[in-house]
Amino acid sequence: MGLGFYEPEKESKLQCEEHQEELKLFCETDKKLICVICAAGREHRDHRFTLIAGAAEFYKVQVKDSFQSLTKKESDIQQMEQQQKQKISGVLEQSHNLQSKITSQFAGLHQILTEKEQRTLADIREEEKKILNTMETNLEEIEENLKYIHQDLFTLQQHIDQKDSVVFLKEEAGGKRR
Repeated sequence: MGLGFYEPEKESKLQCEEHQEELKLFCETDKKLICVICAAGREHRDHRFTLIAGAAEFYKVQVKDSFQSLTKKESDIQQMEQQQKQKISGVLEQSHNLQSKITSQFAGLHQILTEKEQRTLADIREEEKKILNTMETNLEEIEENLKYIHQDLFTLQQHIDQKDSVVFLKEEAGGKRR
C-alpha cells in the first residue's frame, strides 16, 4: 500500500485470503483487517471490531495528534537549536574580543618593555663610556710611564755596557742618571 490522499471512490476492495470475502471490519484486538466470516470465527470470538472507515478515522486522529505533537517538538527543538547557535556565536564573539584585548594589552606591554630596554641599554653604554674614558686616560699615563722607564733602562744598559771604566765613572759620578 502506498501513501497518498484518502479518496473513498478509489478505495481498494481487498479480499480475505482465507474466505475470499470483502474485508469490511477491523479487529481492534489484533489490529488487522478481517471479513465478516473471520469475525464470526473462533479466532476473533471475544475481540472488539469496528468498521474499516471508523477505524481509519480513529487512527487518522491518532496520527494527526502524533503529527501535531511531533511538529510542536520539532518547533521546540528548532528553537533550542537557534538558541544554542546564538550561545555559540556569543561565546565565539566574547573569545575573539578577549583575544583582541589580550593581544592589544601585550602589545602595549611589549612597547613599554622595549622602551625600558632601550633606556637601560643607553644608560649602560653611557656608564661604559665614562668608565672606559677614565681607564683609557689611566692606561695612557701607565704607557707614558712605561715609555720613560724603557728609556731609562736603555740608558742604564748603555752605561752598564760601557767598556771604558773612566767614561763610565765620569758619567755616573757626573749625575747624568735620572
